Amino acid sequence: MVPGLLLSAAGMLITVATATPVAVVVGSAVFGAGFGVAQNATLTLMYARVARPSFGTVTAVWNLAYDAGMGAGAAGFGLAAAHTGYPWAFALTAAVMLLALGPALRDARVRTGSRPR
Repeated sequence: MVPGLLLSAAGMLITVATATPVAVVVGSAVFGAGFGVAQNATLTLMYARVARPSFGTVTAVWNLAYDAGMGAGAAGFGLAAAHTGYPWAFALTAAVMLLALGPALRDARVRTGSRPR
């Protein structure tokens, strides 16, 4: 999860330079790579935490969360961009994404047996 979150947030930060087409393309590619990693990691983690007969439920819950998150994220970004402009909306999106690092790091520590400090 953590690498995906970091790549996605980095892509958003690169995309802040909206006046530079190369930055927008590179930022979008970096974001997409990170998003793909996070997308696969979340589904894999969910499957790992249930017995095989519950995979159908996991798939349904994951898809519901994914679609709801995409919709809420798009609406939130649109509202932010309308009030701040695109560069600030991209920066705000990166900051919000980094908020997920806390739970992701805590989960990684629990899964590896490390104790949180």
